[in-house]
Amino acid sequence: MGIDRDRQARSSGITASLRSMISHIEELPVLPTVAVRALTLSMRDDVDLTQLARVMEADPVLTAKILRLVNNAQAGLPTRVGTVKQAVALAGLNQVRCALLGVLVKDYLPETEPKIADMSKLLWTHSLVTAVLADLIAAKTFPELRETAFVGGLLHDIGKLVIMDIFPDIALQIDELRKERCLSTMEAEFKILDTDHCTVGKILAQHWKLPEELVDCIWLHHHRLGSMDRSSLNWEVTAIVSLANHLAKEMLCDVPERSNEDSLIEALLTALNLEQAEVAALRGEARREYELKAAFFDLESDLSIVFHQIIQKANRSLAELGIELDVKNTRLSKMNALLGLANKIGLDLGNVHNKTDLFQALAQAFNGFSAVPVGIFYTIDHETRELEGVVWIDGGRKRRLLCFTDRNGTPIWEQTDQNLPPDLCRILANAKQRLHYDRTIAQSFSSPFLIFSFGMENCYFAELCISLAQEYRPHPQDNFTGFSQIAQLLRSSLENVLLFESLQCKKEDLAQALWRTEQINHQLIQTERLAAVGQLAAGAAHEINNPLAIISARAQLLELKEQDEKRKQELALISVQIERISKILTNLMDFARPAPPNLQKINIHLVLDRVLELVATNFRKYKITLVKQYDDRIVPIKADPNQLEQVFLNLIINAQHAMEEKGGQLTVVTEFLANQQAVLIRIQDQGVGIARENLKKIFDPFFSTKAEGKGTGLGLSTSLGIINNHFGKIDIDSTPGKGTTFSVELPVDISALRPMQSEACTSSATSLGLRPRILVVDDEEHIRDVLKETLENEGFEVMTANNGNMGRDMLEAERFDLLLLDIKMPYRDGLSLLRELRASPTNAGLQVLVITGTASPDEMGEIANHSCKCLRKPFHIKKLLAEVHFCLRKTDG
Repeated sequence: MGIDRDRQARSSGITASLRSMISHIEELPVLPTVAVRALTLSMRDDVDLTQLARVMEADPVLTAKILRLVNNAQAGLPTRVGTVKQAVALAGLNQVRCALLGVLVKDYLPETEPKIADMSKLLWTHSLVTAVLADLIAAKTFPELRETAFVGGLLHDIGKLVIMDIFPDIALQIDELRKERCLSTMEAEFKILDTDHCTVGKILAQHWKLPEELVDCIWLHHHRLGSMDRSSLNWEVTAIVSLANHLAKEMLCDVPERSNEDSLIEALLTALNLEQAEVAALRGEARREYELKAAFFDLESDLSIVFHQIIQKANRSLAELGIELDVKNTRLSKMNALLGLANKIGLDLGNVHNKTDLFQALAQAFNGFSAVPVGIFYTIDHETRELEGVVWIDGGRKRRLLCFTDRNGTPIWEQTDQNLPPDLCRILANAKQRLHYDRTIAQSFSSPFLIFSFGMENCYFAELCISLAQEYRPHPQDNFTGFSQIAQLLRSSLENVLLFESLQCKKEDLAQALWRTEQINHQLIQTERLAAVGQLAAGAAHEINNPLAIISARAQLLELKEQDEKRKQELALISVQIERISKILTNLMDFARPAPPNLQKINIHLVLDRVLELVATNFRKYKITLVKQYDDRIVPIKADPNQLEQVFLNLIINAQHAMEEKGGQLTVVTEFLANQQAVLIRIQDQGVGIARENLKKIFDPFFSTKAEGKGTGLGLSTSLGIINNHFGKIDIDSTPGKGTTFSVELPVDISALRPMQSEACTSSATSLGLRPRILVVDDEEHIRDVLKETLENEGFEVMTANNGNMGRDMLEAERFDLLLLDIKMPYRDGLSLLRELRASPTNAGLQVLVITGTASPDEMGEIANHSCKCLRKPFHIKKLLAEVHFCLRKTDG
């Protein structure tokens, strides 16, 4: 519309226009003093008509106009009125006011254009009807306000006259916008001028210095009752004029559709204490009063003629509105068809779970929809750059699209034509220009297609391209709106499909994870069982070591005393078997409580060579050929050489046992894994191999496939613990009848993960007397007796204590040269006693020899930190005496 364009062009200049309007009002000629004084006198209740006539006669022009109007209004008089005093007396005060207002306002606000003149005439008709109604309402509610209410009603819309005078074009635009959109006058004024006629009229009334009650009537007659100041002296007259204004609109059929007149009138009636029946009676009386006063304003005195003119204009407007409604109905029916299609698509897409079903449902929904003869919907996967979609032609034929795109998004077809319409091929070829990954729907047009583009970053890009039939093309914005809703549905459905596919993948991943978790749980259960076995083994070793030490010591003492050679050999056999049992217990303890590795920088090839030298003799015996394939790139690693020798010895002995019957080749391979900063050692034999059902149990403690007497079943489990402590890996691959391969992977440097064991500090020696005094502290009576007897046979003075507390008391009371100390004791354990000794000023340098059967690696480390030697139970008598003499020599030194 021209109004909209003009209003948009002036949007930045509204404030300037308002300033210009105020400037014009200030430039209006000031009303003659005589006219203002006459108007002021006429509004007084106690006005003197003779004085009023004398004031009016002071202005010849005003006198002539008043006489002309009164004589015209009083047609039929026998003689014409010749003086103002006669005119006032004959016409009455109220008619004089009408004449004054009609002359003053109409003379000082001229009308130029014919349309403006017609609008002005209708406005004065409305103002006079409002004034008459205000006078009648005041007579029933506040009679003392009748004259003020009449003048207020006559002047309440004076602001409209100012707008017509200063901005006639804008006044016409306001009237057109009001009719077009069924707005109230104030709503239309605000949309165009950003102000209203009430504010403009207030400024004019204040400029003319009109009484305050008239200013309020002009300014507040459109305000709701709640916004009026009820404490003001003028609220009654303002409410009267406001009610009269609304009733006048009803009488003149000037109520817009969006108006809430009924609620406003009801509130005003309640405030003024009036009933609807009284208002109905006022309308007929107001019509008669209007006809009496119309001549003073050069207005049509018969309201029927006015109504006829209004109805004629209304009929013309209705005809124009009917044509416009037909156009809108046509557009609405098209919009309804699009909404129906969108609703159908929304229902059809509700249950799709993959792209194939999505494309099928969309093409099927457009089947029979003649508005879209050709359409396409396609997606491009961000990762795979795969283009998938569907094309439908003439509403029935459809075909799937499937191809890849280049890095710019251009389709790469297997066939050049693809049997697609040329315009559609062009749209797809230019898709790269519209590629974006904004979640908003981007709308564009490329004749004859409407294009709706959307996407998701790092996920997909999609477009809906619609070719419209001819009858749908005149209103592209309507089509953009309707098809944009369909594009929104497609985006939501596509993202649901992608989410469903992602959930399916995650479901599969979860199933795999659950399976792996079950396997890990199974391994954890096995690990817990092994840990329980280890704890049981440690406890058993502790309980066995003490009696075994007693048996071993007694057997050795008997062997030393025995003179019969045969009995001496039998006792020696007992000692050998005890040593065998002790070795088994030691292996068991190493498995249950593996010691942390003592890290050194070593060459793995040298470690392997030392082990191979130990078993080289057996290789020749069993016809085993050794092949070494060492990697020259191998770098030194940080590890415990003794523990690794034990691991490789176990693995190589296992390989030897597997090849003892038929011989074969033993291959030792090393490899440097540069990427992983690790070394790999493989020991391959050509032996009997291991059955598949035994592979999972091969590292279990006490499990062995060897013949009885060839192993304890702890070698591989101990090796596994050592490799784990080195943060390495050990694996096995075996085929029955072909051989077995053990693979060991070790990191190059684990010093940051395994702290080095601190070295033991040395202690100062103590002087020995002529006969060294030794204290034995052990809770086992038989061990105390064996140690006492053995040491006394060597000439030492020996005293014993059966617990740590007794030992502490004896050390405080007497002086000793050597302490033999057990670790596991009631009341006070050996380590706490040892700590107290090292903190004592008198016994800090006392030599201590610890005798234990179950000390853990941590306990062994603490013993070393206290500069103590350690002897494991069961011990050999000669080994015991050697350690005692060594400790006493340190004391001498």
